[in-house]
Amino acid sequence: MTGFWARVLDIRIVDGPVLVGVYVVAVAFLLAIVVRRPAKRWLLPVGIAFGAGAVLGVLVTLLVQNVLDVFNTPMSVETRIWIAAVFAGIAAAVTSAVVSRGWRRVVSIIAVPVFALTTAVGINADFGIDKTLGDFLDIETLPALDLSALPPHSTNPAGPLVDSWDPPADMPEDALVGTVEIPTPASDFDARDAVVYLPPAAQVAGAPALPVVVYMSGQPGSPAVDDVGQVLDEFTEETGGLAPIVVAVDQLGGDGSNNPLCIDGYQGNAATYVNDDVVAFIRTTFNVMPGPASWAIAGFSNGGGCAIRFGALHPDVWGSVIDISGELGPSLGSEQETIDEGFGGDADAYEEQLPLTILDSRSYPSSMIAVFTVGQFDGRYVRASKELFEAAKAAGMTAYRFVSSGTGHEAATIQFGFTHAFNVLFPVWGLSSGDPALAPPE
Repeated sequence: MTGFWARVLDIRIVDGPVLVGVYVVAVAFLLAIVVRRPAKRWLLPVGIAFGAGAVLGVLVTLLVQNVLDVFNTPMSVETRIWIAAVFAGIAAAVTSAVVSRGWRRVVSIIAVPVFALTTAVGINADFGIDKTLGDFLDIETLPALDLSALPPHSTNPAGPLVDSWDPPADMPEDALVGTVEIPTPASDFDARDAVVYLPPAAQVAGAPALPVVVYMSGQPGSPAVDDVGQVLDEFTEETGGLAPIVVAVDQLGGDGSNNPLCIDGYQGNAATYVNDDVVAFIRTTFNVMPGPASWAIAGFSNGGGCAIRFGALHPDVWGSVIDISGELGPSLGSEQETIDEGFGGDADAYEEQLPLTILDSRSYPSSMIAVFTVGQFDGRYVRASKELFEAAKAAGMTAYRFVSSGTGHEAATIQFGFTHAFNVLFPVWGLSSGDPALAPPE
């Protein structure tokens, strides 16, 4: 997509003037409702409605999150405040519309969708994952990657690539990001287009073979490289443009609301798609290093659970795993709901697919690396990362675990996770010198 609508859809909504503008408009509507000469006719009912709405909002969050766990994802304090605020604001607006006349009644009616929109934008900004209007509406605006312009396959000199790499003068300063359609001959999986991040070093004539990171989003979600790309942009400034090629793939299928559970059978062959079709496409399309030592499978939330499962099942493909706030296992809600709906009631089949079961039944070489990261306020994912870290270490992998202070299930945790993972993996891949680092670059 190009032109005017592409520019509109590319507007950032997690920060910047548009976000501030939405907040200012909402405050203006609120002031128009509440700032007037005191009168019992409106002050008492609007005040009661505001308070009752806030209480109702708190009760709804407790029911939805703590009792029913509808979203199967931790709800931050900020999100809970937004929900209480929108219930309070809408209740006050509706009451004001009833007791007011003229223009104030019209403003009160319009305030209802304004408050709802502001809350949606505010919660989205809190998570920080859908960064543009296009992301929020799940409309892709990135151009298709011109595969015919990619450099041919090559073999790197012996030794770490960083020792032999000399960035050419005409190397682009920025990474190239675009979409690709990955054929699905093995899986016939209904995947959306993947998004590819090509670092500067991958765009030059005589480009070196580079490592690969295959990345999977949370659920619901869509392929994107915004967060991992932001982290890698900082690394390439220090490595002369060297970084892995990242391919963000769709392990969900359909419109992104599906949850195939990282398995074959339920809602399509997601596992075969990632481990066979995606791998074959990358090997034949991009100039990448061969062998599992230079291939990483990564994911966030649902994608993180898929990453450790795929890595544990296919160590011949994936030499490293990056699990950022990953799920402990396939989940459609409760364990029984998952067994009934996702595995046809077969509890044994469900148990066999759990990453902990897989790790407990196998052993791995110490050359296989697993990096687990999680936000401090990431709810159940904190425990999941701890259990998976211990299991991976017990199974022989070289395992790392990092906790992001002050963050939850959000973009900041994703960026933290990739920063720490790449500090570990860049020296292993030969993209930087020294031993794997345990702290992010300053």
